[in-house]
Amino acid sequence: MLVLLGLAACSTTSRDKNEVGAYPPWLISVVEPAAPAIGMAISQVQWRHGYLDTNTGTLDHVRPKIRPLDVFLFSNKGRLSGHTGAGVFGHSAVYLGSERELKSMGLWNDPAVVPHHDAVRRGQSIVESGQAHGTTLTPVSRLVETDRLVVLRPQIGESRKRAAIVRLFSLVGSRFDHNYRLDESERVFCTELIDLGIPDLRLPRRATYGREIILPDDVALKAVSGDGRLRFVGYLRADREGWESAGPASLAADIRRAQSE
Repeated sequence: MLVLLGLAACSTTSRDKNEVGAYPPWLISVVEPAAPAIGMAISQVQWRHGYLDTNTGTLDHVRPKIRPLDVFLFSNKGRLSGHTGAGVFGHSAVYLGSERELKSMGLWNDPAVVPHHDAVRRGQSIVESGQAHGTTLTPVSRLVETDRLVVLRPQIGESRKRAAIVRLFSLVGSRFDHNYRLDESERVFCTELIDLGIPDLRLPRRATYGREIILPDDVALKAVSGDGRLRFVGYLRADREGWESAGPASLAADIRRAQSE
């Protein structure tokens, strides 16, 4: 996710706990026009597959647990983009539902969903906004192409859930926002996609270089803090030796440890 601002906004060694960024503003102003080119270049660099993907049984463990509108946070240190910030998590996505699930919610024939029938039938039920491709639908297998995965569940009513799913389908095709600006929605970055699609979550924001940013780590901490709008469902973490399912206390500890480094 955070590339231009990963050089800045993901740095949590800042002057105020709610403000991120350790570089001089003039440097950001100089670099920002090149943000799309920098972001595209960094997004292409990968030296290994995610550890969850190379360990057997991870997808079989996750797949039965997910529900429509579940939010996912990813940490993949096998990619250059996974090292651009000081936090644990660098990307996010949302599960929109299978054909059966969308039909059961009465959404299969919604005008926003109909153009994506073929993609959903192929198993592309994850919506995400990525540097290389903008906002697209990707396969459920995408969930384990990472080293760590967090699953969170919005606690909202059924009518609001259906409306959120429709909004997220309608955002498919949006261009990626390499400048990470929440004050315009023509282009969208990954946590902004969640913010636009599920505004009831009231995701936490931080200030950086004259703009606001939503960090995936803060979204995770919101869920484990007892906020009530997001419920912790699961946390998988892996290395080359194997993988484990950890609890919310471990998730919070991992994030706090990374923030202190």
